[in-house]
Amino acid sequence: MSYGWFGKARRLLAAAIMGGAAAGAQAQAVYTVSVSLDYTGPFANVMDSWWGGQQSVFDWWNETRGKQLGVQLNVKTYDMRYDASVVARTWPQILSQDKPIVFLGMGTPDLVSLMKRLPADKVPMVMGTAMVGPLWTPEGWHFSFRPTYSHEFAGLFAYLQAKLPEKRALRIGTVSTQGLAGYVDQVNGVVALAKAYPDRFAVVSSQWVDNQPISVTNQIREMAKEKPDVVLVGTNTAQVVATAKALKELGLKTPIVTSSHNGLNEAAKAIPMADLEGSYSVFAFSPFNDPSVTAGGLFAKYNKTKGTWGITSAQTAAQALFVVAAIERAVGKVGADKLSGQAVYDALLGGPFPAESFQGLLPKVELTKAAPFPTDNLAVKAMTVRDGKLVSVSADWMPVPALAKW
Repeated sequence: MSYGWFGKARRLLAAAIMGGAAAGAQAQAVYTVSVSLDYTGPFANVMDSWWGGQQSVFDWWNETRGKQLGVQLNVKTYDMRYDASVVARTWPQILSQDKPIVFLGMGTPDLVSLMKRLPADKVPMVMGTAMVGPLWTPEGWHFSFRPTYSHEFAGLFAYLQAKLPEKRALRIGTVSTQGLAGYVDQVNGVVALAKAYPDRFAVVSSQWVDNQPISVTNQIREMAKEKPDVVLVGTNTAQVVATAKALKELGLKTPIVTSSHNGLNEAAKAIPMADLEGSYSVFAFSPFNDPSVTAGGLFAKYNKTKGTWGITSAQTAAQALFVVAAIERAVGKVGADKLSGQAVYDALLGGPFPAESFQGLLPKVELTKAAPFPTDNLAVKAMTVRDGKLVSVSADWMPVPALAKW
């Protein structure tokens, strides 16, 4: 008799729990997050990995943290073709139909098209790429967890300068293209770095080449006369490959310094990894194979694309983790039923986000209204080619020297 009563009680309890769970599921507030992608433009070949990094984080968050908070994120993607005109044409539709609480941008086309109208539209945009000087404006609604490319390069340059066997300035050569504002800005930022710290850095040669060069041997030959310790190529993969070929042709072993979008793994698709021995990629997030990074396991479990875990997916996973950290903070402030673009914007500017929020991919991140990216206590990590393999340069975050706006 007692067993029957116990069994009935247990069934009633289970039903109550299931009913409560169902009520909780029904009570979830649904919000749209809109995402800019490029499946038919210049970045189509990496888009599965790009989207995979974001998609895996959002699916993980919806299944775990979102359920706990009573929030479901409906993620909608748009093939913007990395084209500013497509972004501008599509944005009114996104605003009216999606009513997004946040927009994940890809790069310059999103920034050029939207940064001036975002404050009126009340939708914050979060990037996964580094910034450039012309975007260093106050009171904006466009943000990145990464500083400018020049800041990122400065972090690696400071590390390399400290490793020189003698006390002197690190000698830097640059390869870039005139007429492209973002590319020129990278050089301008590094020139400003050298002016700020003349005992630590010197830009000894700046070579201007075609955007998609066939050969830069003559320019590298000219640069070699100044004996640079490193050659900065922060522009595109074609220029990295051309520079590596020129160095090999001239019998030079000077390391190339690249970013994430044009980095070593991309260049190695066009030339042997051995031709990149000793070269670097630097960025303000952890390398995908860094032992401290746990996001790779998340990607392995939740990724639904044909993409793979690497620099591209690590970068966009960091972007998505930063976004959901802001959403969680906004929920804590206004409640699950009152989320808005304004609430997410306020959360982004609500103080430092601890490194624990980012599964090893980012250090502490803090934004202010003074700039669209962190400007204080910056740090970077880097990869290099050692014995034909991509390895981390340092297990620790490398501090970035303070650099004023140029």
